[in-house]
Amino acid sequence: MASHSFPQTAPMKRRDLSVPPKSVAVFSFMQNVDTLTILVMGKGGVGKSSTVNSILGERVATVNAFQSEGLRPMMISRSRAGFTLNIIDTPGLVEGGYVNEQALEIIKKFLLNKTIDVLLYVDRLDSYRVDNLDRQVVKAITDSFGKAIWKRGLVVLTHAQLSPPDGINYEEFFARRSEALLRVIRLGAKIRKQEHQVVFYFILLLF
Repeated sequence: MASHSFPQTAPMKRRDLSVPPKSVAVFSFMQNVDTLTILVMGKGGVGKSSTVNSILGERVATVNAFQSEGLRPMMISRSRAGFTLNIIDTPGLVEGGYVNEQALEIIKKFLLNKTIDVLLYVDRLDSYRVDNLDRQVVKAITDSFGKAIWKRGLVVLTHAQLSPPDGINYEEFFARRSEALLRVIRLGAKIRKQEHQVVFYFILLLF
């Protein structure tokens, strides 16, 4: 039966990582490979398509704040010097305040027989709270693609050029926001703290 494949990777030390747009240096831990496939997922309006454009340094995914996202995933491929980068942009996983099961099914069918090397889970840094819907989104991703997908997870926080509220300095706000989101991911994916093989890098993007 056709399935999604998630390569195994050695444990990595956790660290906070901030990189500028138009950079793929964050993927340097992938060595001796000629193809890298990145899956970009998250709620609608968090900057998934902008993240894709930023990684490639060109406008390949449509970004329109006044138009709802389509339901069809899109894979963009670029090759250079024998290396191929595939980035899969996906529709938002929330519709009307609920997890969009239709979107998940479409994504699952699109990914059949594809090997996913990296999951970029995108959210906004300037969202001041996490709630049960965030946990439901993470749970839906886990139920659809398996817990192993989070072993290749990178958390992308967009809209990072902000002034934190209530006089909190930027570093403290980032720490609070990232820890709150990480807690939701662990709960939604049922990742226990002692599971050290599941670690997360955080990427900050200014758009």
